[in-house]
Amino acid sequence: MAEHLARRALRAALALGLAGALVGCDIKIPSTQGSVSLPKEFPEDFPTPPSAKLVSAAGPFPFMPPEMRGMTVQWSSSAARAELESFYSRAHAAWRPRGAPVKPPNVGPVSLGTIFLLLHEGDDITATVSVGGLNAIDSGVLVQATILPARRSSPPP
Repeated sequence: MAEHLARRALRAALALGLAGALVGCDIKIPSTQGSVSLPKEFPEDFPTPPSAKLVSAAGPFPFMPPEMRGMTVQWSSSAARAELESFYSRAHAAWRPRGAPVKPPNVGPVSLGTIFLLLHEGDDITATVSVGGLNAIDSGVLVQATILPARRSSPPP
C-alpha cells in the first residue's frame, strides 16, 4: 500500500511539474475582458483555498496516457501561508491528506512551497497541492493543485 501511494505521489508530482511547464492544450488564462474557469472535469468537492481567486486552469491533457490525464489549477489567496498549510493538512469532505507534507528546500528567493498529497475516498483520485509560492502580481500566496484521475484496476488490453 505504501509503495502504491509513493508511486501515485511521484506520478502526481511529475504531472505537477509537467503541467506547470506546458503551454497550450486547453489552458484557460484570465484576460482583461473575461475570467478563468475550472475545467468541467474538475471535482466539485475539491477543497478550494480560502480567500482565493482562480488565476489559471489547464487540462485534462489529451496527449497523456489516460491515467495521467490530470488537470492543474492555480489560485492566488490573500490568506497567510500558514493558514493555507493548516487548511490543506485537514480533511475536507471526501478528500483526506495522506502522509506528512513535503517541504522542499528553498533555492535562493525561489520556494516550491509545501506539498500535500490528498486522496479522494472511494475512487482513488489523487491530488498534489503546493502552497506557498508568491504571486508577484497581487502579492497573494499561490496554491497549485494537480489532480490525477482514478487509477484503472486492470491494465489496458
